[in-house]
Amino acid sequence: MRLEIVDASQLSDEEAQALRALDAVVYPPKPDAQEAAVEQRWAHPQWHILIRDGDQQLVSHVGVLTRICLCDGDDILIGGVGGVMTQPSERRKGYAGAGVRRATEFLQNEMRVDLSLLFCGPRMLSYYRRFGFSNFAGDTFALRDGKKILFPRSEIMVRPAKKALPQCAALDLCGLPW
Repeated sequence: MRLEIVDASQLSDEEAQALRALDAVVYPPKPDAQEAAVEQRWAHPQWHILIRDGDQQLVSHVGVLTRICLCDGDDILIGGVGGVMTQPSERRKGYAGAGVRRATEFLQNEMRVDLSLLFCGPRMLSYYRRFGFSNFAGDTFALRDGKKILFPRSEIMVRPAKKALPQCAALDLCGLPW
């Protein structure tokens, strides 16, 4: 297994094409055009953690970004973890876990974020708890269709880095979620 952190602006054409192919397999387009029209838009990562197998094939990915957000109106530097995906045939081999661990190390040690945050579906909560993430108890706001919306609490997880878990009642992501 080889992990590499690549700045989004430095992705080669080959890497970008491999990421698009992985995304298409993991998140195939929805057939219902109406459903797609109201789908949440997501922020683009600033860095990509590319995980390759022994044959140097891209098998997994974790997207990473940093952003100044507001915790009860006060600035806080958050490291976003998102776009976690693994080739279906390569799941349960530790690729995504290695990528998530590397993402949190990178955000904490190199980017010096106050905390890391991710969005996930209810069935993934226990998975991310293994990496030190816990449910965020406050309200989280992000953009959808240009408007600030409240996200469901069950979908937001945080992990301490420089600071303890935030005790804020309202967390404004000041942009799209990741």
